[in-house]
Amino acid sequence: MYLMRIIALSTLLSGIISTPIFAFAQTSTTTAEQPDSADVLRENARLENQRLIDNFLNENMMLIPTEKAIRSSSIHDYLEINTSPKSPSPNEIVKVSVESYLTDLNKATIRWSLNGKVIASGIGKKSFTFKNGPSGKTTRISISIVTNSGENITKELSWNPIGLTIIWEADTYTPPFYRGKALLTPQAIVKIVALPDDTGTRSALDAGNLVYVWEKDGTNISESSGYGKNSFSFVGPKPYGDAKIKVRASSVNDAVKSETRVDLTLSQPFILFYEKHPLLGVWYNRPFGGNATLDKKEISLRAEPYFFSNETGELQTLKYIWSVNGSSVQNYGRTITLRNDTGAKGASAVSLAMNGTKQTFQSAKRSILLNFIDAGSSSRPIF
Repeated sequence: MYLMRIIALSTLLSGIISTPIFAFAQTSTTTAEQPDSADVLRENARLENQRLIDNFLNENMMLIPTEKAIRSSSIHDYLEINTSPKSPSPNEIVKVSVESYLTDLNKATIRWSLNGKVIASGIGKKSFTFKNGPSGKTTRISISIVTNSGENITKELSWNPIGLTIIWEADTYTPPFYRGKALLTPQAIVKIVALPDDTGTRSALDAGNLVYVWEKDGTNISESSGYGKNSFSFVGPKPYGDAKIKVRASSVNDAVKSETRVDLTLSQPFILFYEKHPLLGVWYNRPFGGNATLDKKEISLRAEPYFFSNETGELQTLKYIWSVNGSSVQNYGRTITLRNDTGAKGASAVSLAMNGTKQTFQSAKRSILLNFIDAGSSSRPIF
């Protein structure tokens, strides 16, 4: 009877099998009947159920994290890591710092490892500076933290930088045979192209296989950013400004990434005068200065407008204002011819002002004093 009661109580507590208690009364004495086969089956099932429950509880009790493990996991997940710059270029100096609002890192022992080698360690050493690797080479940083309460936290960082070369070209005018660069002037169109370094893995780092994010003056240019968009065109700023351009390039899986920037400073258009020979054309190798001495009766001056916006329909985009000896001359082109028919000795002051009709902030002015040395009348040359 006691055995049956104990079995019934155990079954009731397990919540799985309930075995009824049978009591049999006799007139003289109370005796327990011998269990039949059904009772034996129920008892075996109960014992197997109890064994499974005990095993389940034992296994899951081992999986329940301790308070220390929970705290370590929280510190790890919410550890704030800052890098400057965010996407360092090859061979650039990088600063990494850590901060936590769940533990006092000023009291923690922090160890910094660079490519598997411990470089710095100490209490409260929350920042580390190193030189990033060359283009295409991975640099790994390991941060090991032991808090003053005994939690161990490890963080791994890696950089695989790609070198970016920025090439820019302003759509401004330069004369033939000019060897210099077309400079950016106010309101001129400029195109910038980002070219990744060739690191030997050309298929992965080809310019068309990267994602580019362009910024101008701190503003993200979303319409020019995206996969394979390694070029960016925009209109230059107005006078007394400059353009600050930044581009970030990364692979689709972020395995390689880098950023670079360039500041484009505005230049101003200017005019140079050249002699236009009737047979040899314009002498671009001999620009005039502020004055010129001539021993001929006729000269044609060719004005070249450096760095004005290079657009078709010149007469519609540039306005020419010529003057000779202070008097305006009706001339709509870039060439003016002066004649000294009488062979007079004298001088003529020639000036030209050029203004953009569309790019109104583009303007320039140039003057030259032409000295005719032939003797004769005192009359000034005519044009």
